[in-house]
Amino acid sequence: MTSNTLIQPEEIIHLSGISWQTYETLLAELSYSRRLRLTYSRGNLEIMAPSPEHEIYKKTMGRFVETLAEELNIRIYPLGSTTFKRP
Repeated sequence: MTSNTLIQPEEIIHLSGISWQTYETLLAELSYSRRLRLTYSRGNLEIMAPSPEHEIYKKTMGRFVETLAEELNIRIYPLGSTTFKRP
């Protein structure tokens, strides 16, 4: 039995031994591509191309958190794909 899926899996690449400068250069070079997400921590770089399924779950969870915060009168700051930079 075969299964066809319309949703492509997300692709993730992990690299280690990457300098902060290399990370900054990649961010600048890939800034036009909103499809790729880069995460850097202590020399480890993760490059991810989220699947459409990932984006659907992200949006659904965001709505859930916003609704819960509103009902519990908790202030939240939805920052989306904000990048915090710290070498």
